[in-house]
Amino acid sequence: MISKSTKPMSKGFTLIELLVVIAIIAILAAILFPVFAQAKAAAKKSVSLSNQKQIGLATMMYAGDYDDNLPETGWDGPCSRPDGEHDGTSASVNDNFWSGVYAFPLANQPYMKSLDLVADSADPDKGVWGKEGSICYEAQLLAFGIKGAYAGMRSVPGAMVKAFPVSYAGNYLLAQSYDVPRGTTKAKGRNLGAIVNPANVFFSADVGSARLLSGGSFAGWYIAPGYGNSGNGNGRWERGARHIGGRNWTFTDGHAKYAKDPAFRDANGTIPQRRMMWEYQQRGIFSFPETTDTNYCPQGDAGCSSLSGRAW
Repeated sequence: MISKSTKPMSKGFTLIELLVVIAIIAILAAILFPVFAQAKAAAKKSVSLSNQKQIGLATMMYAGDYDDNLPETGWDGPCSRPDGEHDGTSASVNDNFWSGVYAFPLANQPYMKSLDLVADSADPDKGVWGKEGSICYEAQLLAFGIKGAYAGMRSVPGAMVKAFPVSYAGNYLLAQSYDVPRGTTKAKGRNLGAIVNPANVFFSADVGSARLLSGGSFAGWYIAPGYGNSGNGNGRWERGARHIGGRNWTFTDGHAKYAKDPAFRDANGTIPQRRMMWEYQQRGIFSFPETTDTNYCPQGDAGCSSLSGRAW
């Protein structure tokens, strides 16, 4: 006689049970995905901060080799006549010339030994070196021997950015050219001895790029807080706030840190650049090398230390 098994037959999930499981998975995903996204954003912020720290260290080594002069963070210094014949006119300083002095993303390379350290993976454009038509920009890439650089690339939208992607810009108020009339012989950059609070005066910062009609992008290696702030989210300064509502900075003592950005608009519209510089100054991030404290007011800007710096 064949005996029948007493083991109960297994049965599958009911539709209700499957729907409950799917609902639980969806809830968990809704909870965890933002956490994963935040973790990824925090990781990118940390990598960019590390890049900026390397820029700070390279800057200090550069200054040590050049009598405490900082690498160039202005436009005039690199983009001027190479023969020293400055006649005091704008014709001596423009994109048709390269003086032979490299801007800091290239000047720092012998101390960094990696082009990757000036590009931020969170920056979709990396357009610092994207000034189309500029002989000054192109000449530096060719002279430095950047791989992929070629004569005439300045006329090809996006070509210079592809060859040299850069995401950080220097404080243009540290350039000698912003402290002397055009036509005066200029040193490489501001001397460290002229900076009152090197732990507060920023050297470089995250910067975003403007989207050009040609399809290219451009930021420039020179910046001051609020420069290119459109108030609509598309300006160079605003697009630099790509790390959880803030950006990374290096300072003229070589250290780097992250800081949240202030608002880019107020009830009256776009915030003026000088007032935005004041907002950062209140956060301990100084633009002017002669700044003594958070209440410092540059000569000629009477009233800038009034409530919230509104006179700026």
